[in-house]
Amino acid sequence: MSFRIACLLAVLGFAHATFAQQEVTKTEASTGLTYVRSNTADGQCACFSLVGASSTFVWNASERYSGVLDVGYQRTTNINSTGNSLGLMTYMAGPRISFRGQRFTVFGQALAGGVRSNSNGSYNNASGFAGSAGGGVDVRLTPRISWRILQADYLLTRVTNYSNNVQNNIRFTTGIVLRLGWMPPKGPRRPYDRPY
Repeated sequence: MSFRIACLLAVLGFAHATFAQQEVTKTEASTGLTYVRSNTADGQCACFSLVGASSTFVWNASERYSGVLDVGYQRTTNINSTGNSLGLMTYMAGPRISFRGQRFTVFGQALAGGVRSNSNGSYNNASGFAGSAGGGVDVRLTPRISWRILQADYLLTRVTNYSNNVQNNIRFTTGIVLRLGWMPPKGPRRPYDRPY
């Protein structure tokens, strides 16, 4: 029994060291490469891919809770060899919850906003609703810079496609995160230190 308790204490100690909170700045900005797997225009999954970029701006209300603004643009020039192109610009905002360790941050978020699509075909030149839900993992490289190893989101868009006007997409992003603003001093936090 004492061996089991010792093992449990060792595991808890490792978890505490791994997930001890890191210093949090008031804001963060990120940019990266984004890959989207999307429906065809008729809403059926003869799927195709779009590639582009996305950027986020994060305001940290606390070490755990944040607000996110997300803007992205992805494009393909030849949908399933039809010669039709498609571009999607999304702009969304919403809450994020983060679990911060000494090196790793795991987060989940839910966003809502709009989408603007453009195509050289006769469909999908319209605006509509966009929403996403997902999460990701960041690894800290320096006190100011992190690498977003992977962010994966379900992306819902509602754009006219002369069928069901709903597109169910999966979005993957990797990129760089910059931590902006004032950082707390190293060492134990004192009562009169600024919170961020």
